[in-house]
Amino acid sequence: MTNDSPERHAYSDDELQDLVASSDTGARAPTSKIAAQIMLFVALAWSIFQLWIASPLPFVVGQLIFNDAEARAIHLGFAIFLGFLAFPALSKDPGHGHGVPLLSVVLALLPTALFVLTITTSEQPMEESWTTLAIVVAAGAAIVLGAFQTSRTHIALVDWALAGFGAFCASYGFWFYDVLADRPGNPTELDILVSVTGLIILLEATRRALGPPLAIVALVFLSYIFFGDSTWLPDDIRYPGASLTRTMSHMWLGPEGVFGIALGVSTKFVFLFVLFGALLEKGGAGNYFIQVAFSLLGHLRGGPAKAAVVASGMTGLISGSSIANVVTTGTFTVPLMRRVGFSAEKAGAVEVASSVNGQIMPPVMGAAAFLMVEYVGIPYTDVIRHAFIPAIISYIALVYIVHLEAVKSGMQGLPKPGERLGAKWGMIGFGLTAASLFILAGLLFWVLQAAALLDDHLWVLVGVLALLALEILCWSALKAKLPQDKRKRLISGGALVLGNVVIGGFGLFHGMELLKLLTGDYLGWVVFILLMLIEAALIAYAAQFPELHLDDPNSEVVHLPEVGPTVKSGLHFLLPIVVLVWCLMVERLSPALSAFWATALMIAILLNQRILFAHFRKHAERPLAAFLRLPANPLADGSLRQGFQDLFDGLVVGARNMIGIGIATATAGIVVGTVTLTGIGLVLAGFVEDLSGGSVIIMLFLVAILSLILGMGLPTTANYIVVSSLMAPVIVQVGAANGLLVPLIAVHLFVFYFGIMADVTPPVGLASFAAAAVSGGDPMKTGVTAFYYSLRTAALPFLFIFNTDLILVGVQSVPHIILVFVTSTAAMLIFAAATQGYFFARSRLYESAALLLIAFTIFRPGAWMDQIFPPTTSAPGSEVLERADARASGDHIRLVLEGEDFDTLETVRQTVLFPLGEGATGEERLAASGLHLREEDGAYVVDMVDFGSPAQDLGIDWDFVVVEVLVDNDVPPKELAWIPAIALLALIIVVQRRRARHEAAGGPSLAKA
Repeated sequence: MTNDSPERHAYSDDELQDLVASSDTGARAPTSKIAAQIMLFVALAWSIFQLWIASPLPFVVGQLIFNDAEARAIHLGFAIFLGFLAFPALSKDPGHGHGVPLLSVVLALLPTALFVLTITTSEQPMEESWTTLAIVVAAGAAIVLGAFQTSRTHIALVDWALAGFGAFCASYGFWFYDVLADRPGNPTELDILVSVTGLIILLEATRRALGPPLAIVALVFLSYIFFGDSTWLPDDIRYPGASLTRTMSHMWLGPEGVFGIALGVSTKFVFLFVLFGALLEKGGAGNYFIQVAFSLLGHLRGGPAKAAVVASGMTGLISGSSIANVVTTGTFTVPLMRRVGFSAEKAGAVEVASSVNGQIMPPVMGAAAFLMVEYVGIPYTDVIRHAFIPAIISYIALVYIVHLEAVKSGMQGLPKPGERLGAKWGMIGFGLTAASLFILAGLLFWVLQAAALLDDHLWVLVGVLALLALEILCWSALKAKLPQDKRKRLISGGALVLGNVVIGGFGLFHGMELLKLLTGDYLGWVVFILLMLIEAALIAYAAQFPELHLDDPNSEVVHLPEVGPTVKSGLHFLLPIVVLVWCLMVERLSPALSAFWATALMIAILLNQRILFAHFRKHAERPLAAFLRLPANPLADGSLRQGFQDLFDGLVVGARNMIGIGIATATAGIVVGTVTLTGIGLVLAGFVEDLSGGSVIIMLFLVAILSLILGMGLPTTANYIVVSSLMAPVIVQVGAANGLLVPLIAVHLFVFYFGIMADVTPPVGLASFAAAAVSGGDPMKTGVTAFYYSLRTAALPFLFIFNTDLILVGVQSVPHIILVFVTSTAAMLIFAAATQGYFFARSRLYESAALLLIAFTIFRPGAWMDQIFPPTTSAPGSEVLERADARASGDHIRLVLEGEDFDTLETVRQTVLFPLGEGATGEERLAASGLHLREEDGAYVVDMVDFGSPAQDLGIDWDFVVVEVLVDNDVPPKELAWIPAIALLALIIVVQRRRARHEAAGGPSLAKA
């Protein structure tokens, strides 16, 4: 297969690492040992500080306890200090064939110019602003001087000055916390000077670390605050403006702007998860994930591409950067995709689509999951539950897209070691093994239930252990009697692992409950000792297999690793992930504390894994004796020293990975602060509503496009903050005005999905440019192809807006969850086949259209059933008390209200799903949820709304009139629409399979597009 474009230069490994450094960790590598040591130890200090505030130790020792405001100030101080040291002012050094780009100087001067203009045009007496003006001009001069003295190998004195003064301005709230707390809203001239200078330096740090886009966005919003009353602005968006004093109090000295929720999330949660990922990567987990993915999928059609998808998904679990994900996995996967027939652009596009999808993958989601907790106001576990199925479906669909590309082009996989097992026998073996485990587990459950022992943790644990022992006996008997080829056909290793993970999880829960009863206050120490013993046992087992090494993907022959030895060689890496998931999902600890315990375990593994591997590999012939013996002196072979070096490097890399995120969340706080200060969100909602003409679909398309534009060039965290602050209220307000009731989590996932699509979409798709650097393909074609592959991700947000089952809103039972997952996955695969123009054979246009219709029907059957059987009937608002009386307490009632918005003085209409509180009558149930009505001229008007009540949360205000009550109708199940869809799908399958057999037999192609 030929390439889609002429071959371009693919970056070398050093150039790729420099690309990642430029975008994530900082491209500066000073030759001065003193400067390099300062950077290393400041980064180390930052990681230690974050571990300290996340741990319970401050409260145990009663020292160095920081409140949220102090911690945020110190966090940003570290980020800005390291930002100026790690990121040079320009991407290229002047004087080596590169001049100082005029555009960079102009962008660096814009923040200074904005504040100079603001100060000089302020109504405040000028004599009180001379000092501030002088400092502002000095800061601007230092920034420009830094651009002329930029170097990747030397930190100029001006950069040291900017780093030090920027860190002081950022941490000002820590040094003077008590003083500022005593005079809120009454800043002194020093406060204003520090705030203005801090903002200028923050914007310059943003330009250096993240490029111009976010800095320009923040500048635009700041300009709107100061000059929103300008006559050249349209009347619809004109704003009276705010004084410099008020703006600085809001942006820098209070918790609404730079030091708001976004920076708080970065401080409390994001750092720990990024550090956890860095330590896992340093320990070798990244390489392990890639090897496992290739061992499982590399032999399939287009196998390297499928392995790239899975490897990127697994890496995305621990990565907060799509660019780093592209380069980390792409360096190995892209050359192998090229080898089996993918063009440079398609290979890069597959890597982009899978790496960017890592940002929607729980538990980290590019750090957006933690922001959603704060913005949506739901527990972290709920965010993960809502986001999980769409992310998994999206990855499954991408694997299927890769498969279709491989089938269309006649690609093959890489040679697999050993005998290949056909798909038919693989499915039979999986089914037989899974069914056997299900029967055994069901039998155990029935025996325990019959004996009334399900609540007895000891007996449940004994039963699980007995079941595992029975499995081992059965496996040993079958291994002795059946030849190897029959064992492979009848017993599936994957089903055994999956089934025993579920059974083991059940036993683990009861074992932990038993431990809690037996150990009391010593539980933590007992669990730690058990984890260390389990880690030692897993490493003793892994030491029997060769150490994992990636082949050179550009060599003549690439050998796929064997599945069994590859998976078994790194099982100890799963322990910290198990601890993280256990603490989050079972113990329900906070995300910060969960990440701390997982990180603490990872630190222990980093320190001892080299010692244990050296010991067990030395005594591999006697594994049991080796396990019972203590390891030899770890100082003799340097294992302990190397373990400390790995830990040191991991802590430093984790901190450097956080520089851009810390700065981004602070700068994005400017956007959030502008929204809260000026009310621009209401203006945007009105603007979108006017453009959409009241059409919900058009409104969603407009929001999607605006989210794409706003997200261009922004890192994931800042991206989500910006789009959620500006676009999420638009969907809520415009949707409510047009009868669309959407859960807030669905709205935030919608804008988040389209925000991260900006990493894919040309002309600013940063991940696409990174992938093109790896593959040597054309960046624009790579981006267009990646966007085409990502259409499935773009379709999902529209689907879960209208069908919230997809994000498990209101879905509780396990059978219902399974039904949602199976049907949604099938629909997404059909959608992928339609967009790829290939199902069982090349599709005709009308077949692709029919497949799109089928996918839509399976995803949202209510779209058709609601036309035939309307789900609600409109009743007059005068019946509101009667309808509320007919509903039970705790139920909901749909109300349509109309009234005047006190902010815009315009008449608004909104539909709300109102919860009914406890009460004997309908009026009491409404009042219990904060809604008090009075009767006027036969209509019911809102008399009062209780503060902090559900009524206030829904945006109901005084004097709103209840216009309608929407009553639920008794309608047939919406799933009946699946029947004709499945029938049409069966017809297409029959036709395409017949066509495929005809073409395989050598007949002429029947697919004319």
